[in-house]
Amino acid sequence: MACHKIIHFPNASCMLDRIEKTKEIICDLNPSKVLDIGGKDYKDFCQKNNIEYTCIDLLTPQKTGQGGYNKDINGLTYDGRHLPFGPKQFDLVIINFVLHHASNNTLFLLEQIKNISSKYILIGEDLSELDYDIEWHYRNYIHQPGGVFRSDEEWQILFKLFGMKLITQYVIHRSDDINPKHIYRCLYLLEL
Repeated sequence: MACHKIIHFPNASCMLDRIEKTKEIICDLNPSKVLDIGGKDYKDFCQKNNIEYTCIDLLTPQKTGQGGYNKDINGLTYDGRHLPFGPKQFDLVIINFVLHHASNNTLFLLEQIKNISSKYILIGEDLSELDYDIEWHYRNYIHQPGGVFRSDEEWQILFKLFGMKLITQYVIHRSDDINPKHIYRCLYLLEL
């Protein structure tokens, strides 16, 4: 039995629906400093709400797959392995739908993310199980060949191993989900 809240987002038609819901989560958490790893979706929102916002992405785009590269031209860059921040520098670290691209560095990055956050971490990921339809596995392969798409259970075990407390799991349903009985993507709100 889960000891965290599970919230199902209503069926979304696109990524923008998830981004709007994430803005609501940010408002509820009321952070003063946010780090967004691999994205820039919340820059204007944070600035409008007087939240200090930093975004960081890979120095150069990935060379494989159809996965997005969402670098802010004014954002910071890193080598994909070493985040250039000190301990407890941000109230909230967001890493939405990025870690499956970092298959060789996921564990290393999780350890750093835990260290640079003082309060909360929000991780969004596409999920996968062996019994999921071949179309979903093919979609993940096209999106990121060589990517690691973990199950919900595996993510939750990793969070425990790293000493991150899962407080809310947001299940994201999309109108184009292949099988409505499966969970294909989640946002995990973690507390330190």
